[in-house]
Amino acid sequence: MNSTPQKIRVTEDMIINDMGIEKVSNFFCEFDNDGDPLYGVIGENPKIHRRFDHWWIGETDLSFTVELDGIYKITDIFLYNEFGSHPAKVRMGTPFSWEFDKDFTPEMQKWCGFKAEAETQYINFTFNNNNAPSEIIIYGYKVKDVEKIIPERKPHGKTNMDGFVGMNAFINDGDDICRAVNYIREYHPWTWTCRPNMENTTISFNPGYANGWDFEEFYRKHSEHGIDICPTISSHRSRGPKDNTCDSKDPKNYMSFATMLFQFVARFGHNKDIDPALIQVDPGQTPKIGLGYLSSVEPLNEPDGTWLGREPYFSPFELAAFLSMCYDGHEGMYKNVGVKQADPNFKMSMSGGAGLNLNYLRAMEFWAKYNRKDGKLPFDVINAHRYCGKSKDKKGLTNYVNVNTDERGDTSDKVYVGVSPEEGNIVGSFDPIRNWRDRYHPELEIWLTEFGWDTNQDYRTATSAHAYAEYTGRQVQAMWLVREYLLLSSIGIEKAAMYMSRDCGPEETAVGKYGSSGLVRFPIEINPGNVIQGNKKDSFYYVYTLKETLGDTVFDCELEAPNENVKIFKYLTKEGKAKYAIWCTTSDGTKVPGMKFRIPEGEYKLVEMVFESVLGKQSDLEYKDGYVVVNVSENPIFVVEK
Repeated sequence: MNSTPQKIRVTEDMIINDMGIEKVSNFFCEFDNDGDPLYGVIGENPKIHRRFDHWWIGETDLSFTVELDGIYKITDIFLYNEFGSHPAKVRMGTPFSWEFDKDFTPEMQKWCGFKAEAETQYINFTFNNNNAPSEIIIYGYKVKDVEKIIPERKPHGKTNMDGFVGMNAFINDGDDICRAVNYIREYHPWTWTCRPNMENTTISFNPGYANGWDFEEFYRKHSEHGIDICPTISSHRSRGPKDNTCDSKDPKNYMSFATMLFQFVARFGHNKDIDPALIQVDPGQTPKIGLGYLSSVEPLNEPDGTWLGREPYFSPFELAAFLSMCYDGHEGMYKNVGVKQADPNFKMSMSGGAGLNLNYLRAMEFWAKYNRKDGKLPFDVINAHRYCGKSKDKKGLTNYVNVNTDERGDTSDKVYVGVSPEEGNIVGSFDPIRNWRDRYHPELEIWLTEFGWDTNQDYRTATSAHAYAEYTGRQVQAMWLVREYLLLSSIGIEKAAMYMSRDCGPEETAVGKYGSSGLVRFPIEINPGNVIQGNKKDSFYYVYTLKETLGDTVFDCELEAPNENVKIFKYLTKEGKAKYAIWCTTSDGTKVPGMKFRIPEGEYKLVEMVFESVLGKQSDLEYKDGYVVVNVSENPIFVVEK
C-alpha cells in the first residue's frame, strides 16, 4: 500500500453524529477546492457553514466520529476557523476508550494542523457548535483493509391488520371512541403511577397518583375487548428520567425510570414467574403479577425533539444508554430493572422519534456496538412520527377554502398546508429506514406512531386537511387517514397510530399544530356508561369502518389497476377470502365511475365509508363476465368476498 500521506475523502455515510443534530458532513464538503495545506498548495477559502437550526445549539458541544473504510495511519489533521481562534478536541483509536486525545486551537482564517501519528479506523471531533471550524482535512494512508459486510436484505413479513389500526389516546377517553381502533398508544406521564426514588421507587395503579384513575381497570377492559394498548410513559418537558448521579451517557443514570418499568411490566405483562418479594407498590395497593393485559411499552415520547432546549433533549448516545437500562437493566448488570427482566417476551419500543432520522438510529447502533456485550440495539421496535404537509403558494388557495390568509399577519407568499399521504410520499419516506432495518436489524419492527391532519380550516393551522372539490375538511381528514393506513400496510409497517383521539379545543379556534386533529370534536361529553355523546367526526366512522372491514386480514399484494389514478390493494383472511381496498390517489376530486374490476368468480359486497356508520354502507355487487363494476373516488371503498 502507498505510504505517502494523502487527503482522505470523508463522505456523509462515514460519519456517526453523536449529537443527532446538524449536518456535520459539510465539514468535509469542499474536498476538491480546499487545496492541499500539508504540501503548500493554496485552495479556495472554505465556505462558512453557519449553524442555526435550533436556537440553543450554540450552548452545547457538537461531537461526531468518522468511520474510515480501513485502518489508516493518520499523519496530519488540519482545521480552518473562519471566526476567531477556537479550541477543538480530536481523538482516535477505540471508540469510547480513545488512545489518542489531542486538544488543538487553530488560528483564525488560516489552515492550521498538527502531527497525529496514529493508526486507527475512527477519528472523533468535538468542539462548541457556535465556534465550529469551517472545514477539516485529514491526511494519512491505509495500512489495512477492513471488510464491511453488507447483509442481504431480508424483507419483513406482510402486515397483519389485527392490531395495526391505531390512535394516540388517553385513559379518560370514552370506551366507544377507543373501539374505533385495535391498537392504542396511551399517553402516560410516569408521575401518574410512579414516585421515583433510587432506593425505593414506588408505584400506584388503582388509583394512580393523578385524578383517581384506575389504570388496571382501563387496561383490563380494553384487553378483553381485543384492543392492544401500548403505554407511552413520558416525562413531559424535562429529562425527568435522569437521576443526575453520573454522566448522561451512562445507563445507570436512568435507574429510577427503568425500575418503574420493571414494576409496570411485572404487573401487566404475561410472566407469572416473578418473586413476589420484588414487587414494590404503595401501601394500600395490592401487589399483582402477570395480569397479561399488556404486551408492549414505549419509554418517552420524542426525546429527540429540539424545540424545548438542551435539557430535555436526548442525543443518540444518551437515548441509547437510557434505553439500554430500560430494556434489560443494561444486559442484567442491574437486577430487577427494565422490561426484559420482568417479562422476556414483552416488547419494548424505542422512544417515538420526532421524525424519520436514519442517522440518529445509526448513532444509537454505534453506541450499542461498543457499550453492550451483545452489540444489539436495546429495543424491539423502531418508532417514528411523520406528518404530510408542504409549503404552497397563497395564490389560488381559495380553491381549497375561502379564508383571508393575510389576517394572520404573514407577508410571505407561502403557507404550510397538509397534503395527502400520496403527495407527501409517505411510502418513499420510509425507504431508507426499511432498507437499513431489513439488512442490519431484521428482528426489529417499525411503527409509525403519529400522523394525521387538522380539520380547522385556517391557514395558521399547519398540516390542515383543507376542503376541496365536493369534500369538507372533515371528509378530507377522514379519507387521508384511511389512505395512509392502507399505504403503510402495503410496505410492512407493523403498527400505525393516528394523532389523536380528540381535539384539544373548539375546532373553529384550534389554530396551530394538531389542535383539531382528533376523531372527536371538543368538548368531549362522556355519559356514565363511558360513551362519548355526539361530536364524532367523519374520521371516527371511516377509521372504525376500516378496522372492522380489514381487521381479520393480512395484506397480500397490490393489483394492477385499469386506471393510472387508481390503487387496488388485496387483503386475505385466514380462510383465504379476499378483501380489496380501491381508491383514487389524487386530491382534486378525481372520479372513475363504472370501473370494471376483474376479480375471481364469487359473491361480493361493496363497503363504502359514510358518516354515522361504523360498519359502512354495504350493498351487494353483481359479478358478471369476470368483473364487478364499482364507482371509484378519492374516498376508499372495499370489495369484500362473502
